[in-house]
Amino acid sequence: MNWNDLRVFLALARSGSVRSAAIRLAVSHSTVVRRVDALEKSLGVRLFE
Repeated sequence: MNWNDLRVFLALARSGSVRSAAIRLAVSHSTVVRRVDALEKSLGVRLFE
């Protein structure tokens, strides 16, 4: 887990969609998905349905 993973998680939680989070963070859709996946694996829990 790192700060960027948490930043992506927060943007996704606030925006409600991967697309909106990606736009807000100026990154690609796949980057958001990969960072959330990495965070979920490091925590051992699923964060989003």
